[in-house]
Amino acid sequence: MNRELDVLSVGDGNLDVWMRVPRHPDRHAGGVKETGVVGDACQVGPGGAAANVAQGVARLGARAAFVGAVGDDAPGVQFANRMRAAGVDVSHLHVMTGQPTSLACMFETPDGEYEFYVCPGPRTVPAHCLEHGFIRSARILYLTGHVLTEDASTCRNMLDAMTVARESGGKVAFGPGKYWLNPALESRVHEALKHTDIIVSNDLEAEQITGRKSLHGAVEKLLEAEIGIVAVTMGSRGCLLASNGRVVEQPAFHARTASTVGAGDAFASGLLYSYLAEETLEEMAAFANAAAAIKTGTPGAAEGLPVADSVRAFLKRNG
Repeated sequence: MNRELDVLSVGDGNLDVWMRVPRHPDRHAGGVKETGVVGDACQVGPGGAAANVAQGVARLGARAAFVGAVGDDAPGVQFANRMRAAGVDVSHLHVMTGQPTSLACMFETPDGEYEFYVCPGPRTVPAHCLEHGFIRSARILYLTGHVLTEDASTCRNMLDAMTVARESGGKVAFGPGKYWLNPALESRVHEALKHTDIIVSNDLEAEQITGRKSLHGAVEKLLEAEIGIVAVTMGSRGCLLASNGRVVEQPAFHARTASTVGAGDAFASGLLYSYLAEETLEEMAAFANAAAAIKTGTPGAAEGLPVADSVRAFLKRNG
């Protein structure tokens, strides 16, 4: 099948406000809380895990689209315009009349510690935004767990999209994220795993979703669930990729860190891009790690997502 898209990313979309601050507010010895902290750098732009992956894939040179929900307010207009400028197809974006766009504020200190505040708008993704022909046009359908646990109709539409993608010969990639923020709907995430070819999570998410108390135990259980590729980020320890009984552990690259926000999304983008290029498990791990390392060198949430040539050059320099 001739597919017009490489990656169709479905999930959360926010307007992100990132600020670098010298420290987080604290209490003085007398118990009086500080009234505020002055930052020295700020970035504003489209964000959310699924939106960031769409931007990351497009930046690498692949054909990407994003489906999610924003309001018809000024932040929603800014979100859509910036996504288009990044080369992402937002023709199926759900713009909700009279509703606010989700706003995410991140305050990060120089040591990479950050506080995250979110004022979520509605994230309903109706069926018409996930039209079957549009789904079939993508080589990979990527979804995040945040929106899977939003409401029953959106969950049903996303699970249906996963089925359509696989039946048409496409692959389904899933990033569970912090799905346990709504524990009553955790069963939906486990249902999604049944339709997943590639899972991308961090180590804590992998252990949480499987109930295992060790990373290797969690990976083993995910492979037993017939997920083709299990990719797990481990922070400063790098990443682990597993497939067909093979396990590859790739150490993290040493790189200048200006912001750790969005590193996981850069990793996911790099992994999907490398997968589409039919690279080996070792090459996929290295490429994804390199994409994340490059991104952390730029302040901001989605700023610094690299182009493919930069990743290749980085890998060449770092062996």
